[in-house]
Amino acid sequence: MALATQEREGLAEAPTLRVPNVRLGALLLGLALVPFNVYWVIVAELRWYLILTLNPLFVTPIFYLFALAGLNALLRQKAPRWVLNRAELLVIYVMLVMSCTVATHDFIINLMSSIPWPGWFASPENRWESTLFPHLPRWLLVWDKELLAGCFKGNANLYDPRVLRMWLAPLAFWSVFIFSVGWSMLCLNVLLRKAWMDQTRLSFPIIRLPLALTEEGAGRPTLRSRALWAGFALAAGLSVINGLHQWIPTLPHFPVCARWVNLPSWPWAAANPFSITLYPFAIGLAFLVPLDVSFSCWFFYLFMKLQYIVGFKLGYLGVPGFPYVTEQAIGAWYAFGFFLLYASRRYLGAIVRGVLTRKELGDGEEPFSYRVAFWGLLVGVAIFFGFWWAAGMNPVWVVVVLLTYFLLAICITRVRAEAGGQHTVWDLEPKNLFRLFDSQMIGPANLAVAAVSHWYWRLNRSHVMPSQMEAFKLAQEQRVPMRSLVMPMLVALVVATFVGMWACLHVFYHEGALTKCAGFAVWTGTESYDWLNQALDTGFKPERNRWIAVGSSAGFVVLLSWLRMRFARFPFHPLGYCIGPGLIWHWSPFFIAWLLKLVILRYGGLRFYRRALPFFLGLVLGDYVLGALWTLIGVWWNVPSYGMFH
Repeated sequence: MALATQEREGLAEAPTLRVPNVRLGALLLGLALVPFNVYWVIVAELRWYLILTLNPLFVTPIFYLFALAGLNALLRQKAPRWVLNRAELLVIYVMLVMSCTVATHDFIINLMSSIPWPGWFASPENRWESTLFPHLPRWLLVWDKELLAGCFKGNANLYDPRVLRMWLAPLAFWSVFIFSVGWSMLCLNVLLRKAWMDQTRLSFPIIRLPLALTEEGAGRPTLRSRALWAGFALAAGLSVINGLHQWIPTLPHFPVCARWVNLPSWPWAAANPFSITLYPFAIGLAFLVPLDVSFSCWFFYLFMKLQYIVGFKLGYLGVPGFPYVTEQAIGAWYAFGFFLLYASRRYLGAIVRGVLTRKELGDGEEPFSYRVAFWGLLVGVAIFFGFWWAAGMNPVWVVVVLLTYFLLAICITRVRAEAGGQHTVWDLEPKNLFRLFDSQMIGPANLAVAAVSHWYWRLNRSHVMPSQMEAFKLAQEQRVPMRSLVMPMLVALVVATFVGMWACLHVFYHEGALTKCAGFAVWTGTESYDWLNQALDTGFKPERNRWIAVGSSAGFVVLLSWLRMRFARFPFHPLGYCIGPGLIWHWSPFFIAWLLKLVILRYGGLRFYRRALPFFLGLVLGDYVLGALWTLIGVWWNVPSYGMFH
């Protein structure tokens, strides 16, 4: 079992790779596309709430890669010297992916929505000026209510010098934090890469479609597959039908987005609501997930719903917090993360000893040396620590939060590397961890910083670390030196941060955050500051039941891991227990993909599975290409259009 495999020492250097050079023109093309991509995503998601970045494979980079592959096909006939080779396609794709980890609904939009929230929504009725303001880090937020009016109401001049000065300092500080996180995750990936790619040989299913689009040679078997284009036609056709129906309601359609189902009778109604979705892209991506993981994902989603039903029968639904879903997730993710570190102890120990003793580490083919990664990680950790300490958090809690965030980053990256599945994780963030303790012991300053930090913990669907690791795996599969990706990734991250902040402000001041922006992150502001207001007003105490839920779920993950090591055919994977309960939008696609894959393997064997796989890649490609085109229509003509998600 991949999860149970213990990473061993083994730092031998790989043979040198011979690949086409990445020309300057390709790098400049990737750099030029990043701002366009960022603006596209921000306007689509913030103005129209057309989601492009909340799934483990981002939509717009696939669209660009598909378009470049088509352009290459034309250039081969007309101008062969302008054809982009596989290394250049990979670099451009990776730069666009990095830009999507920042310019996204779950990251920069959350940040830009939460920064002005307390300054604008404070009122005599809520008394925030006397209860919240004294504890908030003023240097990370904006406060001038007069200048914020344009942000929330629109039709205002962003480029008024007073407005720019108000935003400049907070955004500069937040940029330092974002860069430090991106750099730290890159260093972590360098330290873990060989263990997960070369020794444990994780499958990285999420990279299958980008690999197919960057294939070279006359054969290009995947892109020439009729099955792929059949899947493409099915998904694209559904998108066209549903998109036209949105504009012309009298036209027929086949709904694939969420339909909410409420069970009518008790005790089953305790599990309400259920969402049923038939996203083609989600079925295609879930088909790439190993059978045991996909089964465990939908099973544990229903298992969590079953707890509500059993709780109703036993009279527990009246107990606040039951069945403690958040606390179960805290225990599960901590146990999973510690297990990963324990399994990697010898491998990581060898690296640390080599760095400290100046031993040869055989890291010549790594993205950069282990020494740079080790000391670079410490620099990133120091910036992270100093940032939140300066914001007002006690050093002890900063250490807890820092270690938790890095542990969760490793967990999410492992989930994507091993399963490729969807992940919605925010259970380990400070405001949930603090709920396990006494609010008076924690103190108002720590509570305030927990609220301010909520934006970057929220759901983690576009987390940068797994995307960086997948970029290195793509490079390995395409025999491209991983060192060639480092600088383009870092540059894309920096450019996307600056452009993303500007794009959000541009939309705010032009359209109005509260007037026309359907994707303004109202949820982030309310979750942050309403929680803080309640925590400071009424407080909370530690509860035995919450701690029992944390401990029992951690023990359950350990038990599942032991059973998988003990019994080869044990069907339940601990990954499923970790990510399954969060699959609100994706549990039914996981079930459909699992059932189809089970039938194909059982009755058609591995040969038929390989023939069917391009069809499911086609589902993803068709849904993504048409989904991207619909959002382009919305962004270009400033009109509502069809959204492929939600």
